Order: sequence, then structure tokens, then C-alpha cells
Amino acid sequence: MIKAPDTSDAFEIFPWNRNFETGIQEIDEQHKVLVNILNRLAWHFASDSSELSADHVLDELLSYAAFHFQFEEKIWNKTLGEDGMARNHHDAHQMFFVQIHELRKSGEPHEDILTNLFDFLTRWLAFHILESDRRMALTAKMVEKGYALNEARDRVDSELSGSVSVLVNALLEIYGKLSSSTIQLMREKMARHRAEDDLQRIQNERLSQALEEQASEYQQHLETLAYNDALTGLWNRNGIIRRIRDCMAEAERAVNPAALVSIDLDHFIDLNACLGEDAADRLLGLLARRWLDAIPADACLARTGGDEFALLLPDASQTESRLEALRLTARQPFELDGAEVSVTFTAGVVLFPDQAVQDADILLRQANNTLYRAKHEMHGGWLYLDAGEQNQYHARQLLLDDIRRGLSHEEFRLFYQPKVNLRTGEVLGVEALIRWQHAQKGLLSPIHFLPGIEHHALNVQVGEWVLRESLQQMQRWDKQGVELNVSVNVSAFQLQSGDFPERLKHILSEFPQIDPARLDLEILETAALGELDRAVQTINECRELGVRFSLDDFGTGYSSLSYLKRLPVDTLKVDREFVSGADGSRENLSILRGIVGLSGVFGKQIIAEGVETIKQGQILLSLGCQQAQGYAMSPPVEPDRLLEWIANWKTFPEWQAYDGL
Repeated sequence: MIKAPDTSDAFEIFPWNRNFETGIQEIDEQHKVLVNILNRLAWHFASDSSELSADHVLDELLSYAAFHFQFEEKIWNKTLGEDGMARNHHDAHQMFFVQIHELRKSGEPHEDILTNLFDFLTRWLAFHILESDRRMALTAKMVEKGYALNEARDRVDSELSGSVSVLVNALLEIYGKLSSSTIQLMREKMARHRAEDDLQRIQNERLSQALEEQASEYQQHLETLAYNDALTGLWNRNGIIRRIRDCMAEAERAVNPAALVSIDLDHFIDLNACLGEDAADRLLGLLARRWLDAIPADACLARTGGDEFALLLPDASQTESRLEALRLTARQPFELDGAEVSVTFTAGVVLFPDQAVQDADILLRQANNTLYRAKHEMHGGWLYLDAGEQNQYHARQLLLDDIRRGLSHEEFRLFYQPKVNLRTGEVLGVEALIRWQHAQKGLLSPIHFLPGIEHHALNVQVGEWVLRESLQQMQRWDKQGVELNVSVNVSAFQLQSGDFPERLKHILSEFPQIDPARLDLEILETAALGELDRAVQTINECRELGVRFSLDDFGTGYSSLSYLKRLPVDTLKVDREFVSGADGSRENLSILRGIVGLSGVFGKQIIAEGVETIKQGQILLSLGCQQAQGYAMSPPVEPDRLLEWIANWKTFPEWQAYDGL
């Protein structure tokens, strides 16, 4: 376990906000742990004194996220069961790890990778907690109160409509700036340290008289680079940090508080887009000159980022009056290329000294955090720091070691669920479903272990075990005179691993007696989400090996005509949600009819999952869907029991008698 930095070393790229609370205490506590680890990740990336690389902390973040997602999904599954809402949430968790894996192995420069990584992590985490988890938690609570699931979802949709989207967009803008500021911090720190190292070297060298003048000029040049902003002539972040340190060192500050103000211009991105980059830069220069005239001589003004400033006031009693002066001067129109524009800003204020914070970098980060809260809570105003908001939690152990042990001890098993023609009773094949015969916990379903490895290389290892075991079982059945096609679920992580077609080819070569056309790979719609071109290429390369593809849980993800037209799959698997609800919901029945129609338009086979009653089978037959699997026929069973079932299986008379009328 990586030791967290002290509070004085904390780097708040992602300040916790009370709007993130779902109302489920354990989930909220785990969200705060994720936020804390993300902040530490930013700190390790930006800190020059860290002995641990950012990659180590990222691994810890991913490990804890896996634990948290598994814990969270237990709560949703307990309350919501196999509802599509819970499965979609599970798919979102899976794609989180896939996206991070792709970013990490993109081959781009390390700095660009981390820039994209911070942007993705902050935006995903804000959206996931604020919108998705809150929606799940509210729905679960209403179900616990006795509401039917559909009614609970409708009530939550009504409650969250409008306000949440505004809140999500506002926070995504805030946290997007935070991740950008992290990269800016790293660059400026590196520049500062390089410049300070050169300055120290110059000061320590005994230069000859002939070189003194040259050294002096060079030193001035380095100081300008290290501490001044080239665009506005103000101090830069390094410069304001140095001034803060000087201010904190003065003894009288203990009785005469100073103030540090972090300022961000409102809607500057829109101004930049409207005016153009050159005009926007001139606006920043003009604004800087106005503001210099509006602050006292002993104050210090700096530009710390694109449209972000910092103001150091040695006398905190002047804070309100000086901020009002800055606001008034910013509102006076600027003439730029024939247009008149004015500027507003939001600010966060921290008073010091504070016994808990005695470091200038931490103080400036506190001011930035307060600013970001102000952007959310009182846009266009200023907010003072509310101390003592953050809590720390410790990470928990995951299942990875236990899963490795289970693989090495051959504890995993495959069960098989038949696929049949409802009318004729013909057995069309089986779907392989993994189980874990745990040494202490007994037989475990996939929900107990697969979420813990979705982001990890172990996911590929388990997936390849399933492929090999399925092919071996096909050989065993062949020797017993029973030839069965087998479907195998392939995760998004496994499918999108760069060498999946080559690895599949190698596995198939181990079983030359098996026709690859008998192997059907089932993928979720979300496995191709955001990477459709790549998914199409991967699937086509695999199809050249002879295997077939099915689109699992069709209708619950991001189904669209263009998506369906492009994705080269052979079969659509109708999600059990529509099948189970077809006999009680006109909406589900209409959706089911539409999916069957789409399969015909695009020339795809169709099979329905989750058939549990004779009535559901009759509905499917009436809609033109004859292929199905579900408990009405057979649950997933062990390989030996499957042959016994096949020998005794007969379709139901009600299905057999269906004449298509």
C-alpha cells in the first residue's frame, strides 16, 4: 500500500463537494477515498519531492475503484436485481477501466498521456458520482420504501431532470480546469526548479571579473523566466509562491492576517472563441494593467494560468474593498477590434497564517479549491475557505490474489445453458457461463469476482481460460457423439486488447479438430462504445478465423441504426428485461417487436434471453423469434448434466402447436 502524503502535501485537483453525496454512507465514504487517491495522484505527478511515481498511485486508484465498483454493484443488485439499469451501470464501470488502459498504452508522450488521463479521470468521476450513482441510490431507496421498480425510476427521473444536467455541466467545466491546472503546475514547477538550480549554480560559482557582468545579465534573465508571466508582465505562479513565502515568514502576520485570493474569469472560453486568441490575450494584458492600478503598493498580483489570477494582500481587512475595486474595473468596457467587452470573475479567499498550513504551495491550492467551490455555489462572487472539509480513508484489499490462487488451483468451472428452437425443440447450442468453486465460500456467481478484474490483465487470463475450457469441453462432447456449438462471453477489456485476434488464433490452433464456426463470441454493445472503428476491425479480423459474433443484451445500451449497420455481428441477443416484461408491458412488447423487426431488416439472426414462462415463449413466437434460452427450458448446468437434459428435453406443446397465425 502506498503511503499517502501528509495533509500539508495534499494536492486538491478534485475538491469534494457535498452535492456528490448519494445518501448511502458507505458508498459516499468510498467515493471520498477515490477522490482522495485522485488528489494524491495529482500531487505525486506535480511534486518534485515525491519518491513514488504517479503510475504507482494510479494503480492504487484502479485497484480501489475495482473494489468500490464491486461493493457498489452488490447494493444495486440486491435492490434492483437483474434490472437493465444495474447492468448498464456495471458496463459503465467496465468501460472506465478500458478507457484508462487505452490511455496508458497509447504511445503518446508521457506528459500528453497524463494530461488526457487527468482530464478523463476528473470528468468521469464527477459525472459518475453526481449523476449515475445518485440516480441509482435514489432509485434503490424508493424501491426499499415499497415503490415498484418502474415507478421508482420514473420518480427519480422526474426529480433529477433539468437540475442535474446543469449541475453536471458546471462541475465538469470546473474539474476540467482543475486537470489542466495540474499540468500547468507541473510545467511551471519544472521551469522554476531548472531556473532556481541555475541561479544557485551561478551564486556558488566564483566568476572572474570579466564574467561578472555577463553572469548578472544572465541571472536577471533567468529570474524573469522563472518568476514573471510573459503575456501580462505580472508575477507567474512561481513568483507569487515566493512572495507568499516571504509574507508567511513575517512575524507580525500572526496578529495581522493576510489574504490570498484566487481569481478566475467567468466565461473566458466563450470570449476567447468570440474574439480570437490574439484579442483575448490583449484583453488579459489590459485587464492586468487596470488591476495593478487598483491594488495597494504592498500587494502582489500574479497570473497563475490561462484566465486565472492570484492576489496577495498583506492586510486582510482590505479584501472586500479591493475585490470590489477589481470587479468595478473589470466591468468597464474594453475596446478590442471594434467590439466592446467587459469581464466578471469569481474568487476564493484564504486568510493566513493558519497553524495547519505553513507551506505556500498548499496555501495557494487551498485558495484554488475555494475558488472552485465558489464557481459552483456563487458564480460571479467570492467565497472564503470553509476549513476542515476533507476526510481521509484507507483502501481495502481486493480479490486479485485470491482469483490468481483460484486459477492456479483449478477452482473455476463452466456451466452451460442450452439455446433451443422454441417451436421444434431443436438444441441449437449452449452458452458457457463461468462459476467459481471457492475453497471457503462455495460456489460463486460471476458478480462476486469478475468486476474485480475488469480493468486488469487478469481479465484476459480468465477470458482465455474460458475459451480454452469451452473448446476442450466441445472435444469431450464430440467424443461422446454430441456435437454442440458454444457461445462464450468476451469482455470489452479482452476484445479491445490490441492483440486479441492473434491470441484467439493461437488458442484455436490448439484445437484443430474443432471447426471455429462452432464458436460464437458474445460481446456487449458497450464493448464497442467510443471505439466503434477499432471494434469493427477487431471483429472482422476474428471473423476471418471462422468464428461467429453475437451482440449480447441488445437494446439496453446505445443501439442505433448506424451502429447496428456497421457492427459485423451474426446474431442479436434480446435482453431478458424486454422478454420478462413483454407479457405485462405494452412498451416492452413494442420494443421487442421493434428489435425483431430490426434483425430482419439487417439480416441478423435473433435469440431471446431469459425466457421463464410458457407465455413469454408464445409471445416470442408470435413476433417471429423462435430461438431462445432461459429457465423455462433449463438453467445453466454442469457439462455432464447437460447431456442428460438433452436426452430428455422436449419443447412445450403450446410452443410446438404454434402455427404462425
